[in-house]
Amino acid sequence: MGVVTLQVPESQVIEWIRQLSPSGKQAVLKALIPQLDKLESVLDYGSQRIRALCAERDVEWDSLNEDERERLIDELLHEA
Repeated sequence: MGVVTLQVPESQVIEWIRQLSPSGKQAVLKALIPQLDKLESVLDYGSQRIRALCAERDVEWDSLNEDERERLIDELLHEA
């Protein structure tokens, strides 16, 4: 029996992926990005670190909007 190749537009594949559950999307990412576990580990560390820096300044990271977060990060980068 021969192999059948199905031609599907990339936009359709992307739409299908968007409809997956969060765990399904994560499985797709892991298949596409073999180092995803390392990336998640770095992101977790970064998240913990920014929250610690905020706590030192009596700032609640989760209550900041995007602009406030950007300003805070800019301030932190220029303190060094």
